[in-house]
Formats: sequence, structure tokens, C-alpha cells
Amino acid sequence: MIPRYLINPSYAIKTYPYSDCIIIGSGIAGLSTAIRLSKHNIKVLTKSSPSDSTTWYAQGGIAAAIKRPDEWKKHYEDTLIAGQGLSDKKAVEILVKNAPSMIEKLIEIGTKFDIAEGEISLTTEGGHSHARVLHAGGDATGEEIEKKLVSFTRELEHVNFRADYFVLDILTSSGSCIGVIGIDLSSRTIEIHPSSNVLIASGGIGQIYELSTNPPISTGDGVAMAYRAGAEIMDIEFVQFHPTVFRTNDDKLFLISEALRGEGAYLRDCTGNRFMTGKHPREELAPRDIVVKEMIKTMDKSGCDFVYLDATHIPESHLKIRFPNIIFKLKENGLDLTKDLIKVSPAEHYLNGGIRTGYDGRTNIEGLYSCGETAATGAHGANRLASNSLMEGLVYGWKIYQDIEDRLKLKTGKEEKRVLSGVKDIIKESAKTSGMGRTSGEAKLDILTLVSSLRNMMSRKVGILRNKSGLEEAREFVQFHIGNENLYNKADKDIVEFANMLTVANLIVKSAAIREESRGTHMRFDFPDKDDKNWKKHIILKKDKVSFKKAD
Repeated sequence: MIPRYLINPSYAIKTYPYSDCIIIGSGIAGLSTAIRLSKHNIKVLTKSSPSDSTTWYAQGGIAAAIKRPDEWKKHYEDTLIAGQGLSDKKAVEILVKNAPSMIEKLIEIGTKFDIAEGEISLTTEGGHSHARVLHAGGDATGEEIEKKLVSFTRELEHVNFRADYFVLDILTSSGSCIGVIGIDLSSRTIEIHPSSNVLIASGGIGQIYELSTNPPISTGDGVAMAYRAGAEIMDIEFVQFHPTVFRTNDDKLFLISEALRGEGAYLRDCTGNRFMTGKHPREELAPRDIVVKEMIKTMDKSGCDFVYLDATHIPESHLKIRFPNIIFKLKENGLDLTKDLIKVSPAEHYLNGGIRTGYDGRTNIEGLYSCGETAATGAHGANRLASNSLMEGLVYGWKIYQDIEDRLKLKTGKEEKRVLSGVKDIIKESAKTSGMGRTSGEAKLDILTLVSSLRNMMSRKVGILRNKSGLEEAREFVQFHIGNENLYNKADKDIVEFANMLTVANLIVKSAAIREESRGTHMRFDFPDKDDKNWKKHIILKKDKVSFKKAD
């Protein structure tokens, strides 16, 4: 059984004054929302440095229909096709209709998108019918956007950054959010931050897999804390794997942007033959789930653990302008993108589902919001369309801003008193049930081995291809460890991260076992076909309860 809190709230040694809004995470979703709410008292809590986010690592770009003959309706259709029947049509419409205006806002804060012949340069990525992906610095789009957001936010008087800060749990009272409890990682002290508006924008879950393009901080903390608080988790079985990830000489992973295939690069098997030809009308630019599935088939058939990415036929001058970071990284590893075939293989990349929200970013808990990769708005369905993620963070951050702004207009002194009183009650009640001993930084666990075992299990049994027996083996592993009391009430970053990873793994395994079909990024050996009759619906998990929502 998963405890309500990672660390008992009665162990907090400090309670801060009330904040108008607390934002967990400093990627595009969190910072864009902080900027919009900056006339209020805003607190941004982030586990690492402000710029250490998934946004920073987004190479390919950001999608918006900004140039004819493209239009939002075509972007809408492409997104629905990629989502394999599970995309929420209204959520997609909100996303693509508002995308062009979000680009204007990014330019206003100084974002410099690449220009060609006097206009913003656009490229194509997998699943897109038109060139609508904007990029910056060639293949450093996320880095450019993140730099501008961090720089802009730091100048705002009422936005208070707390870096190296691990938010543990959401505090609730009578079904409403009243703040968060967290650890200052520098002092290892437990603290409480009261607020009736909390946004979870903490990024992905990639570290529960052995191979992931996500940064080390992506341990699923947001999804786990929301679930413990009673939030609904939706579509979490749909984990997207990026097709083209390069393993460096020092055994690290480096994502090679899908935009390279958008500019004409081929995929070849280990004997040199193009294997996507005839498999999909768009060949190498098919949606990611289709490309990954064909890669797995090709690797299994050939006995190789890689395929080749071939850009040798693309003009060298063009590659140097569009992909300077990729060229530099490959050169560090003794390879020349203009002359060599590059070995690539799939790696975990993006969580399609997450914390279920409405069109305004609200969860089922009053005052608790979610945005970005942590959220399940319904826009991505069973498979995210390439380069829609950065835009989703912007659009739904804007919707959340509108909702919180309306709530703050109605705020009174009574609201602050209610929240602070609720915090005191939680501390008082939790003191009665502490029962597990005082917090301690001394771990009695071989946490590195445990984390390695979890990643190995998830990669082998709950990765790209799944079946009943493998999912049952993963379930037994997770269930054996998740109730270990040594994981809780420990002011140790590695331990609380592992507890969150187990919680997220448990949710993925549970939903993947329930969904007896193959759809989008969820593929099963034992149920290889898509089953619209029985499974064109969403799986929703809440406090060990399962419910279903019919798809559009």
C-alpha cells in the first residue's frame, strides 16, 4: 500500500507565508504560466537549476500552422491521426487554434527562431502533412526558448525561484489543494508552502527506463504526488519512444532530432536497405509509433541492436546550418554526419498521459492544476504528434493562467485563513499517525541497485512491446518494493525519487495490463490489433480505483 505522504507533514520545521500560486517545475509550461501570473505572489519550486528541464533538451522544434497553405484544421487532422482515436477533439482544437498566437508571445520575449529568405524557417517532422515546425539555433530550439523564459522570469519582482528544491507532496483539505510539502536539498530540511493554487509542471518519467532522452531529474515526481493526493491519472500506459537515439562513446544517450528525417534523412537496416519504404505513405516521416514498431521488427529480423540513420545525400552546407549541435556531438564521437551512417535505436522519450485535466488545466482536486508532459489534457491521445509538446505547455499554461487569474480576483483574507488553518490541522493530525520513526538521511537500502533493477524490469517487460506474463512479472516486482517502509520518512533525494518511480511504474503496469489491444505507443504481443469496439476509451486510475471514459 502506498502511504499518503512520502514524509509525514508533522516533520516539517517551517511553514512559509501564503503564496497566490505555487508552480512546480521550470520548463516551458511552468515558466510561461509564472510570467503571465507575475503581478501576483508566485513561487517557482524546481528540483535542480531553473534551466534543467526537458524543455532545454527539445531539439526538433515547436509546431504551429503559421503559413499558407497550411492552416489549423490541417494541424488538427494530423494530430488526431497520430493520436490513434484517443485524442480529445476539443483539446486538440484548443491546442492548434492557439498555436500561432503563442509563437508571437515567444518572439515578444526575445526568442529568435531561424530565418530563411526573410521568413521564419519551417520544417516537417513525422506525422505532419505540411512544414509547420519552427526551430531555433538549427537543432537547439528548446535551449533557446528555455534561456529566454528563465532570463525573462528572473527579472520579475513577484516571482520567487527556489532551485534545488524537491516538492514531495500536495497538501489537501476537504478535497481542495492547500499547498505543498518539500525538501530544501541544500539543508535537507522539510518545509510547507501554503497556497490554494498549485500547478504541477514537473516534466516526464523517463528515468524509470534504462534508455531515455529525458534529463536525470525526470523521475515522475509530479504524477506520483498527484496520485497520492487523490488526482486522476489517465492514459499513462501510452509511453512514447523516440526512434533515433545515438549512444556515445562514453555510453551516454544523445537524441538525434526527427527534424533530420524531416530534411530528408533515411533509415536503413544494418545491411544498408531502407526499411520504411512501402511500410507507410510517408516512409521515414510516419508517426513515431509506426517508425519504432518497424525498427523493432527490423532489428529482431537482422539480429542487430541498431539501425542506421543516413543523411549523407543531404547537402553538407544545409546540414551545417540546420544541425550544428548534432554535427558537433557526432564529431566528438569520431563520426561525420555528412559522410557516415549513424547507428541509432529507440529510447523512452515522452509520456502521452499523466494527470488528468480539463480544458482549463484543472484536475479533480480544487485548486490543483497540471500542465506540460506531466498532464493528460487529451490532446496527444495514444501517440503524440512530433513537436506538439512545447506548444501544449504554452497553450494550456495560458488556459491555466486565465483560470487562476479569475480565482485570484475572488480571493479574500478568509481564503488565506482557511488554507493556513488547514495546514495546521494536517500537521496536527499527521503527528498522531507518524508511526514510522523520525526522518533520517541514513539509507538502509542499496538504492542504486534497486533503481537499476526497476529500470531493467520496466525496459524488458513494460517497454515498447508488452504481454500479459511480462506485465505480471513487473507488477510483482513493483508490489514487492512499493510498500517497503524504508522508502518513506527519509529526507534522502535518491530514496524519495525511487518511491515516486515505483508509484509511476505501478500505474503504467496496471493500465498496460488492463488495455488488451495494441494502439499507438501501447503495443502488446498477445493483443496485436487495435480494438475500437472494446478499447476506444481512456483508462483512469484514482486511489486504486479504475474507471473508463469513452473517447470522441
